Amino acid sequence: MFNATEFLQQTVNFLILMFILHRILYKPVRKFLDERTAQIESQIRSAEEQKAAADKMRQELELQLAEQSRQAKEYIDQAIRRGEALQEEIIAKAKQEAEEIRQKAILDISLEKEKAWAELKEGVVQLSFELTEKVLRSSLDQAAHQRLIQDALEKLDDAQLGEPV
Repeated sequence: MFNATEFLQQTVNFLILMFILHRILYKPVRKFLDERTAQIESQIRSAEEQKAAADKMRQELELQLAEQSRQAKEYIDQAIRRGEALQEEIIAKAKQEAEEIRQKAILDISLEKEKAWAELKEGVVQLSFELTEKVLRSSLDQAAHQRLIQDALEKLDDAQLGEPV
């Protein structure tokens, strides 16, 4: 029952089949698997490189964003300082104009006061002349008449200066 020729034929057939399978299937499958492994490793490396590049880009963008935020804050601070300086300048100019208006008003008041006193003085002198002329026409001479006018003017000047009459 054991047939040595048949066993030898089957063994030779088995070895030939193994050789053919090894040549036809094993090397191409092994080559395919090696290529696929290399491709997967390449994709993994590429993904890692892209991830590293993305991380680096994210960090650069964060730095740029921080720098832009700092610059924006600087611009805002400068604008606030310029606004405050402009406000102070406007206030100073308004105070100066108000002071000039006040000084002009004081000067105008003083001039009007002097003008009113001059008119009052002239009116008093005129009235004094008329009254004096009517009351003392016959009894006073010209020198007494001038003395009365001079006394009235001096009293009026004293009243203008704030001295008691």
